Amino acid sequence: MSENENPQPDVASQFHELGENIKSFFQSAWTSEESEKFRQELQSGLSGLGKAVNEAVEDIKTSETGQKIKVEAEEFKTRVKTGEVEEKAREEVSKVLDFLNAEIGKLNEKMKSAEKVQESDEETDA
Repeated sequence: MSENENPQPDVASQFHELGENIKSFFQSAWTSEESEKFRQELQSGLSGLGKAVNEAVEDIKTSETGQKIKVEAEEFKTRVKTGEVEEKAREEVSKVLDFLNAEIGKLNEKMKSAEKVQESDEETDA
């Protein structure tokens, strides 16, 4: 009996074949009639969406809500210029980093403790 009764599959050629099949599938899908119809529907839908967004923007510009948004945006711009936004962002980022550092520190301590226990067990077994 030979040692290689079950030869190893040629994975590289299988990946190559898979790549060719995927390529062929996408080429067929892209050139199909349904795909062309879908692209036309997509283009028409996006065009309609663009028109609706433009209309909404124009409505908002002239509405009371739009004016409120504009005032709030100006106030935010002022807070950015004065450094208030940066200060708040730094505080929040600092809190997150402190939390992450503390949690990672706890995990490191647990891992060190587990390693010590394992080393101690190995020494007593020897």
